[in-house]
Amino acid sequence: MTQTQRSDPPQEGEPQRRAPWAGLAGAPLNLVIALVSAAAIAGIWLTTLQRIAFEREQAQASAMQSNANLAIAFEQQVFRTLKAAEQVAAFVREEYLRQGANIPLRQWIERQVIRQEMFTIISVVTETGDLVSSSSTAGAVNYADRAFFQAQRSSAQDRLYVNAPVLGRVSGQWQIPMSLRITRADGSFGGVVVMSVDPANFTDFYRQADLGHQGLLELTGLDGIVRARQAGGHHSLDLDARHLSWFQRRTSAAQGDFVDDGVAADGVARIVSYRTMEGYPLMVTVGTAQAEELEPVLQRRARYLAVAGSASAALLVFASLLILVLARQRAVARALHASEALFRATFHQAAMGIAHVAPDGRILGANEKFCRMLGYESDELRARSLFELGDEDSRQEARQFVAQRLAAPSPALSPEIEKRYRRKDGSTLWVCEALGVVRDARGRPDFLVAVTQDVTARKNLEERLSHDARHDALTGLPNRLMFQDRFTQVLESAQRHGRLAAVLYLDLDGFKAVNDSHGHTAGDQLLRQAAQRLEGCVRAEDTVSRFGGDEFGIVLATVAQEQDCERVATKILQALATPFDLGGTVVQVSASVGIALFPAHGQDIATLVAQADEAMYAAKNGGRNRFAWGTAVQACAARNGTDWP
Repeated sequence: MTQTQRSDPPQEGEPQRRAPWAGLAGAPLNLVIALVSAAAIAGIWLTTLQRIAFEREQAQASAMQSNANLAIAFEQQVFRTLKAAEQVAAFVREEYLRQGANIPLRQWIERQVIRQEMFTIISVVTETGDLVSSSSTAGAVNYADRAFFQAQRSSAQDRLYVNAPVLGRVSGQWQIPMSLRITRADGSFGGVVVMSVDPANFTDFYRQADLGHQGLLELTGLDGIVRARQAGGHHSLDLDARHLSWFQRRTSAAQGDFVDDGVAADGVARIVSYRTMEGYPLMVTVGTAQAEELEPVLQRRARYLAVAGSASAALLVFASLLILVLARQRAVARALHASEALFRATFHQAAMGIAHVAPDGRILGANEKFCRMLGYESDELRARSLFELGDEDSRQEARQFVAQRLAAPSPALSPEIEKRYRRKDGSTLWVCEALGVVRDARGRPDFLVAVTQDVTARKNLEERLSHDARHDALTGLPNRLMFQDRFTQVLESAQRHGRLAAVLYLDLDGFKAVNDSHGHTAGDQLLRQAAQRLEGCVRAEDTVSRFGGDEFGIVLATVAQEQDCERVATKILQALATPFDLGGTVVQVSASVGIALFPAHGQDIATLVAQADEAMYAAKNGGRNRFAWGTAVQACAARNGTDWP
């Protein structure tokens, strides 16, 4: 954008302009006065019109800058929503491929394993379009005729498809389906995971941004269909946007700002900023009514014209001209101050953290949201660079991202980066940060605008999902899936280095009696205490896991000799034989332990676990509170003339 240049008064040391009547001493005085008056009146009107045009351009430029910032923020909000949808869909897809159609979608939502409230319904659809699993009660439903199903079936790409709004067959309400392809191990089409989103979720940003009474917020697909729009207080969707000026401009420029006359839309002239999203066939549009943005300018225009008319009648002498010039300078100062105040208000009231950053990373300024997110005062931030606020291991990545944004724009470059900041109090802040480059008239980088959103809650959710998928919910121990991963690594290491390894399979003796006598709450408490004792019986590199019920598995990563397994088993029996205090109720149980040794019992996980399980039942049948070796070891020992317990 360009700014109209304004004329400043002469500075000290500059040559002063000569009076317009200099050198006219021989001319009649009346002619001199007439010429001076005419020149003064002409100057007043020229200055007034220039002032009006300047303020109009300034107001329009300020609105364009504000809308451009809001468009960036809206784009990032939509981008995060789609990324969250991809993550949830990928999680559901992996569980469906692993467990089949019986995945407990509704339980995951009720137990808040999936916490994204924006998705009203999450469903799994087979390759024939039949609904097999859903978070909502539904009968026999087929989606084979839906656009999202056909698009995922015909494309082998693993990417989120954002459908045009449809009337939901399960909910009976207008929804925006977002789907992810299910691909089998052989590469064939296995169906889709589809999530339904209320279109109002995409225009909820309207409440966060001050767009006035006739503001416009729109999310449109590159197919020309409006996903969600809010114009003023009116919501609409599934409209044809191909005739709209911002959609047509997108073909020649991926983003831009302009004044739309509103003829093709709803008749409201608006100052519009639009952006085409990176990685998704979508565009976002933000607009404010031109009349609302220019209302203060028009009010001042009426005052300026009135002053100019009065001044033209009264300005007959040089003194009056000087007074009006001084008044004009004061008006200019007030207008500039008001313009700066408007910019500061927009900057500091933004819902996102915004910082202006020099090309070398120095922070030039930050809004209040950015300061609150990091816990610094504005002056403290200006004394630091953007890279100093991050962890040391992520600073090089942040420098590369800034360097890429400063270079020529590339379509393959991601519009944002997820990174860690270190707050002033030392805590970690995860953010999703987008960088925009502001260039001077020659195209050289002047400074960067960093738009930052706090995504700490989402990152914590990802960590919780990863932990819950591999750990037992009651005891916190690794579950059977993580047990198999750890055991696989141990066996690979033992085979590679020619070492021994072992697995212990144990069952609590008397646990059912505790459950029956004292209730499941006491039983759960007993299991948690037993898990803690088992972890205290092994080394840090060993793995204690709960298979389910009162059964546990232990992987001994390294074994020097067979007697090491017996010592660990004896330690476990002693630890579990100690009475348990269950909230004032003392109970006593024991354990039966089965031991299998690699490579004597077998070369793979299934064989070793089966041997340990068989040995555990042998110990239980032999009187409980004891351990037993697998039969394969006993047979091997018999052949070698060795006595085994």
